[in-house]
Amino acid sequence: MALARRFKLNLRLTSYSVLIACLACAAAISGAFAQDYSSSGGYVKDAEILAVQDKAEELFEREDYKRAHFIYRNELAPIGDKYAQYMVGFMTLTGLGVREDSVLASAWYRLAAERRTAPFIAVRDDLNRRLDAVDMERSDELYLRLRAEFSDIVVRMREVREDYELLNDGPTGSRTSRTSSPVIVVKPREGSSMSLEAYRGEVTRRMQKHLNFIVKTLEIERVDADNITSSEISALEAQVMTYVSRVDDR
Repeated sequence: MALARRFKLNLRLTSYSVLIACLACAAAISGAFAQDYSSSGGYVKDAEILAVQDKAEELFEREDYKRAHFIYRNELAPIGDKYAQYMVGFMTLTGLGVREDSVLASAWYRLAAERRTAPFIAVRDDLNRRLDAVDMERSDELYLRLRAEFSDIVVRMREVREDYELLNDGPTGSRTSRTSSPVIVVKPREGSSMSLEAYRGEVTRRMQKHLNFIVKTLEIERVDADNITSSEISALEAQVMTYVSRVDDR
């Protein structure tokens, strides 16, 4: 199994007990990230994302590390794929396809562990114990940079903004009304179509899920996707950036 092999490669970098724990959970983690490819938990893009994940796995198994790293780092990590974020850290730690840097690897491990997934926490903590105070200070700095770009709450906030623009610019680029409409929205990549009313409802529900996650994380009052304004989104974005500007895992 590719995932198990990857954890075995990490044997010299983790204690035996940590490795066993990782192996025990490897299959479950792989399945979980296939279902939850990003912090959004969306399913519309599952087939597309799974294809990208499979491509990265194939390249890694062929030892085409530079290309595998590129996909993990630039295509999967930005959408909140925690396994991809772990893999970027692992490849950085071991110098596979990228310059070896244990401190940067630590920052990626910390990002991958933000959902409190046990194996990711284990490898994060094991590596952090190997760093001295100066290295941990640098790890903090790098971790905050990654949080500001790839943290779950940042990914969801970005998707809220995109969904808001979809609702106000429309699926074809023209401004749409909030009233029902017989207009049909064609979705060629999915081989389907829906009424404009159904499309707006789908986007609004998706945006509300993101908003629910954000307000719960920030511990603020509920925000209604049906009535939110651009200025309110900007204010929420500012709160999110303040939230991710502090170290939260040690």
